[in-house]
Amino acid sequence: MKYKLFFLAAVAFILASCSNNEIVVPDENVLNVKTEQQVLHITASFEESGETRATLEESGTTLIKSIIYKWQTTDKIQFSFVQSGLLNPITAEANVTSVSADGRTAQFTVPVPTEIDRTAEYKLYAFRSDRKSSITSGSVLNTNSTIAVLPTQQFDYKATLADQAIIFSIWSEKTIPANNTLDIALSFKHLGSIMTLNLKNVGTTAINDLHSLILQESSSKSWIYNRYLGGGGAQFDMATGTFVSGQEKPSWTLTFFSSSLTFNPQSVGTYYLWFIPKSDAMPITLRLYSYKGVGEGDRTGESAVDASKTITQSLVRGKNYVLFAHINGDSSPYTLTFKTSTDF
Repeated sequence: MKYKLFFLAAVAFILASCSNNEIVVPDENVLNVKTEQQVLHITASFEESGETRATLEESGTTLIKSIIYKWQTTDKIQFSFVQSGLLNPITAEANVTSVSADGRTAQFTVPVPTEIDRTAEYKLYAFRSDRKSSITSGSVLNTNSTIAVLPTQQFDYKATLADQAIIFSIWSEKTIPANNTLDIALSFKHLGSIMTLNLKNVGTTAINDLHSLILQESSSKSWIYNRYLGGGGAQFDMATGTFVSGQEKPSWTLTFFSSSLTFNPQSVGTYYLWFIPKSDAMPITLRLYSYKGVGEGDRTGESAVDASKTITQSLVRGKNYVLFAHINGDSSPYTLTFKTSTDF
């Protein structure tokens, strides 16, 4: 069966035979998070089907693979405690201290701030994200607030699974009743989705200057958040479940930065991007471009790619959207066309 655009549930991205725009929902997987000290004991899971993990891994032998998540000991979850009578929320963080052999369970401790009166109701918010050590802003919960600042400097992240796992962001909220035990469950929600692009060089000439690939809305309609000018840093308020007004950072361009400039004939490259879909932007018509090597501003492949590539179904969070395309290294500029999985 041909595939134009695949919709799959994240984070366990299991692909199955489907028609265009069909949503495939895999079985739910629950991650148990345990503690031993006198602190909050948390069991974390997704509202959508999927696994809460901190690294992306592929499984399968075909072009269409499953993608799962696993915890790492470098993973971090940040918390915000809110209670009536407090002037500001109180923030804290927990580092994963150990991970089970199969990666399915992570242990950490989350102390309840002394300012929180456990005999009264309070709200707990949780945010998971990360960033490269060289980046000092974004991917963090603002101090004494419920506002998550999303990943910044996205040009520094390659379109690999490892890089996209770093900036993958989830959040949760829960009302803790008065006199509640220290054993609670949090249901995490996705802040974004994954876009997967499979690209094949159908020419006889190797491409040695493939710096990046641009997926752009043809009429410059904004269809994603946290991408304005590539800077990121959008602000999401977990207390309201919405972006801070004026800080959505909307954009019409999604950029896949290649990990290698060389693309041999008949080879297939797969690129991944974590992004936040703007669900009210549909319909959109996507075009695909390529850029030459670092330092060269020339854009190639200026013509529209598969003019019928109009997406009418709303893009939602917590899915993996898979695209297929060909690039011809024999032409100048390179020719790009959207294809189906059977063309690979």
